[in-house]
Amino acid sequence: MEYLIIAILLIVLFLVTLHKNRTKMETLLNKMSDFVILYCQNKGVSINPLKLQKLLYYIQSWHITKFEKDILFETMPEAWVNGPVYRPIYDKYKASFFRNENFPNSLDEEILSQKLSEKLKSLNLSEDKHKLIFAVLDAYGTLSDERLVLMTHSEEPWNEARQGLSPIERSERKISENSIFEYYNRRIAEKSNA
Repeated sequence: MEYLIIAILLIVLFLVTLHKNRTKMETLLNKMSDFVILYCQNKGVSINPLKLQKLLYYIQSWHITKFEKDILFETMPEAWVNGPVYRPIYDKYKASFFRNENFPNSLDEEILSQKLSEKLKSLNLSEDKHKLIFAVLDAYGTLSDERLVLMTHSEEPWNEARQGLSPIERSERKISENSIFEYYNRRIAEKSNA
């Protein structure tokens, strides 16, 4: 009987710890989405929910690649019709997702810059990770949402996750961390050999 009680307590402790870690990671995903919006607005670049999803995907993808499968967000994106989508971010912005309107910017430059700095600190990431995030946003942030959708559609990770589905079929399949890691490492190797 004592062993049963101990086993139940250990399971409860495990589940509580798992929930806390998951909440922490999803909080990072939410903070990162806020940061990406502010970053684009600070650069004078338009951003809408569809573009936000793709930028988060590329941040996660290059993070997994550079830091040897270290996942930045616990939640992996789902392979939706219009490319990779993080369910928690979709849920956060679903009211404006289908209209795909740009996020409004009502802040003046000084306040926007201050909020951007505060949001960056709240991510609590290393300098190496900050540099990676800035590099990804600089490389992909000026591209249109349509261009980003076409890019993700031409890449293996999204296509592998959607294998066997029609082009308009809904899917909640996750894009695999291994698929991302292997694909982007191949891209780096090909670029190095060129």
